[in-house]
Amino acid sequence: MNHTCWTLARERSTVQGCSEPPEVAAEREQIRLALALGQLVYDRRTSLGLSQSALGERLGMTADAVDALELAGMLPVTAGLLARLAGALDVTVDLHVVADGGSTVAFGERAA
Repeated sequence: MNHTCWTLARERSTVQGCSEPPEVAAEREQIRLALALGQLVYDRRTSLGLSQSALGERLGMTADAVDALELAGMLPVTAGLLARLAGALDVTVDLHVVADGGSTVAFGERAA
């Protein structure tokens, strides 16, 4: 079986002239950003040698909440959450929002 010709349903519907509703596209973008943020949090936490419990203490949340955050289970991603993460992980948070999707989130080194 040749899998190279497989396409996602949303790709097929776009080619066929259908498009997903704006609220679905917005939810998809929010989930994509939450996944990217979760990976950033995990990478930074482990590079600092922090446990989920230790990071939770810094953030004022439980280890289970930190786990949910790392697994992209904490929606929506809010400005308040990003600010708390910046302080707890000693980073800057760069969020670039693009109206038609493709928004990005990144951590940077905090200036001394």
